Amino acid sequence: MQANNQAMFDKVCAILKTHAKADTEITPDTQIAADLAIDSVEMFDLVMEIEEVYDISFPIEEASAIDTVQSLIEAIERITDV
Repeated sequence: MQANNQAMFDKVCAILKTHAKADTEITPDTQIAADLAIDSVEMFDLVMEIEEVYDISFPIEEASAIDTVQSLIEAIERITDV
């Protein structure tokens, strides 16, 4: 993992941990809903926090396609054009 990606992964993990209801090790393949027990309402809050941290706005279709930590990071990268 490149330094930029590692920094983003670490930041996203820190945010996820504040929303997770399950105490699970977070990897790129971690399922946000299933593994971290983040429901749709909490996911909405998570997306809003990510938008604020990265000063971005997720299109609805982009946000609804996020299911793993890796897909969240890829979405952030697409939107920020990193």
